[in-house]
Amino acid sequence: MAPKVHTTDEDELLQAICLAIVHQRGYRLAWVGYAQHDESQSIKIMARAGYDEGYLDALQLTWAEAGHGMGPSGRAIRSGATQLCQDIANDPQYLPWRNAAQQHGYAASIALSLINGDGSVFGILNVCAGEVNAFTPSEVKLLEEMAGDMAFGVRSLHTRHERNLALIKNQEQLVQLQDSLDDTVQAIATIVEMRDPYTAGHQIRVADLAMTIARQMGLSEEQVHAIHLAGIVHDLGKIQIPAEILSKPGKITDIEYSLIKIHPQAGYGILKGINFPWPIALMVLQHHERLDGSGYPQGLKGDAILLGARILAVADVIEAISAHRPYRPGLGIEAALAEITKNREIFYDPQAVDACLTIFREQHYSFNV
Repeated sequence: MAPKVHTTDEDELLQAICLAIVHQRGYRLAWVGYAQHDESQSIKIMARAGYDEGYLDALQLTWAEAGHGMGPSGRAIRSGATQLCQDIANDPQYLPWRNAAQQHGYAASIALSLINGDGSVFGILNVCAGEVNAFTPSEVKLLEEMAGDMAFGVRSLHTRHERNLALIKNQEQLVQLQDSLDDTVQAIATIVEMRDPYTAGHQIRVADLAMTIARQMGLSEEQVHAIHLAGIVHDLGKIQIPAEILSKPGKITDIEYSLIKIHPQAGYGILKGINFPWPIALMVLQHHERLDGSGYPQGLKGDAILLGARILAVADVIEAISAHRPYRPGLGIEAALAEITKNREIFYDPQAVDACLTIFREQHYSFNV
């Protein structure tokens, strides 16, 4: 019965089988060689066990169709067939290696091919015995099964390794795509803010606060990242609003305010065609909605508003009230916190409000950009 070997390392697999052949089957030497596709068509020793004492290191192992390649190992690689020598002392094909083999106590040998899935040979399993005629038909069959199992194990490990490399490469590509996506979003936000110097940094500050609120609420890092991206471009639609309205120092008219109110819909129109892995466009569309339905542009209520948009709404109000605007000086953080506290569960999501209050009151959050 062939020994069972469990390992995820190729070298360990080869060595374990060689050791099993020597210790469990009682052979004098077992070794594994891989066919090299170099100029000399050499055979590289990958594992060995048993009584060697320099025997293998002194051999000129090759599978070339000449000279030393005409031995059993070379023939097994070229033909893919088992090469059996039951009596080394009297086998003429073994003559070049006879003296060295006998000095090490080898009386018989067998070379078994290691075959790829496509039928090509990638190496050999070579076993030496201390007695002539040691390889009975049943023993040859067992060793051939072991060679087949070894080859299958090696192929499986190679397949797993290639799959792991592919997964790593895919992950690296995803990271690169994510970085490119983030950079693109940031570039878009910068263009918008160049038209509106009074609110320069507003989107970045809202994005950072929204991200911090989302983390405090225990959302997953993927959700946190999506909310941060949406925050960076939540006012993208302002690119369609005349710059003189955005930077107007005095009180704006009702008509001007109605123009400003189109920016969530305008931002959605720009972003909806981009295949984000998250509902970025919808969060941008809904960031001015309110729980009681008094928001715009759709008058959504409660859970009809995306959680990410409800978080952005809180962060947007905090930044807008506390920061300086062309038409008024900044009112400060306390005024902003008072607004979300007063309208908790009316306009603003209670969990988002509570998380925001916690990070300002207990964690001493401040806008750093």
